[in-house]
Amino acid sequence: MLHLRNAIYIGSNKRASLFDLEIPEDYNGNLIVFIHGYMGFKDWGAWNILEKSFTYQGFGFCKFNLTHNGGNSTNGIDFPDLESFAKNTYSKEKNDVVYLLNEVQKHIPKNTLIHLMGHSRGGGVALLNHENENVHSIITLASISSISKRFEDFEMLKKWKETGVRFVQNQRTKQQMPHNYSQYLDFIEFKEELNIEKACKSLNKPNLVIHGDKDTSVSIEEGVEIATWTNSPLYTIEGADHTFGSSHPWNSKELPEKLEEVVALISTFILKQNKNKPITENEALMFQLTEMSKVDGDIKEMEFGFLLQIAHQLGLSKEELMELFEKKINHTPPKNELERIVQFYRLCLLMFVDNELHHDELKALRNTAIKMGLPPFATEQVINWLQIHPGESIPKNELIKIFQTNFN
Repeated sequence: MLHLRNAIYIGSNKRASLFDLEIPEDYNGNLIVFIHGYMGFKDWGAWNILEKSFTYQGFGFCKFNLTHNGGNSTNGIDFPDLESFAKNTYSKEKNDVVYLLNEVQKHIPKNTLIHLMGHSRGGGVALLNHENENVHSIITLASISSISKRFEDFEMLKKWKETGVRFVQNQRTKQQMPHNYSQYLDFIEFKEELNIEKACKSLNKPNLVIHGDKDTSVSIEEGVEIATWTNSPLYTIEGADHTFGSSHPWNSKELPEKLEEVVALISTFILKQNKNKPITENEALMFQLTEMSKVDGDIKEMEFGFLLQIAHQLGLSKEELMELFEKKINHTPPKNELERIVQFYRLCLLMFVDNELHHDELKALRNTAIKMGLPPFATEQVINWLQIHPGESIPKNELIKIFQTNFN
């Protein structure tokens, strides 16, 4: 379990910003990383309740403030730093995700699947980061489909260039939010890297597109475009506005009804991926060990302790080991000869961990050795050595020598 609140990460322009990271006790190996939208922040509206809705189900959840969203490292609520807000650009937001993910990697378990989820402008930022090797899937909520559409007012652009800054009123706080003209220049400079349509058409990861049909801030047509470009369905929430019924501040302990529908869609989307999750080589090797441990019936405490030790060596958690006991996997022996020898030796140690070797266990070891393509005479020498020296390990050089002799 991990509970980080208002932790610091260093993002674009080496600016510090805040993030929250929650890993529940019953963690299912999936982490949702949430990107807020324009004039948003990680604690806006019902986002904290949204987090709890997922962690309650066993999902990890991370939400963070973009570095130039108007907050700072001591106050992430509303917009105490309009100077930084004025300097914000789309490329900074895209890069912030990379910096944040690098920081998060330091805190989460290995083999975690990261699902990048963005709301509104944050959805566009999520799509632009789809090629990140740490990202397993993309989820967009009322996402924009184009940055260039935000710059289609030529009269506005002309005046903006003349004055160097333009202001947009925040309807809730009544603040005049400044935007430097450098934001537009940044878009022109990095136009190809900020092309959401291009990102969508090259997306080759699972993605989920959700939009409300009563959204007056970002038209559902933009959701249609994203779904079309990614060749995926558009999940429409009937009667939902841009924030799916949420507002700021959100004083209820429950999610708005439309946002509950969103949570259900996302949970199903992620868990469906887990069913099709490919088995890693280390998981396959560990699975073989778990199957061998069942040969004589009940798994003894010493045997489980040995399995847990090997699992940790292979980078697998206790929870991942427990899952392997329930799975059915078609195991393929390692192609590398040395790896096959090492795996067979691990199987032998597992069978001998209680200093007992039952007939069924011996039969299973011999059959496994044959399936691995190992010479029977060599495997018998290993078994005999362990029977003569209970509680001891075969020196590595001696183990290799046994098999080299028999292969030759």
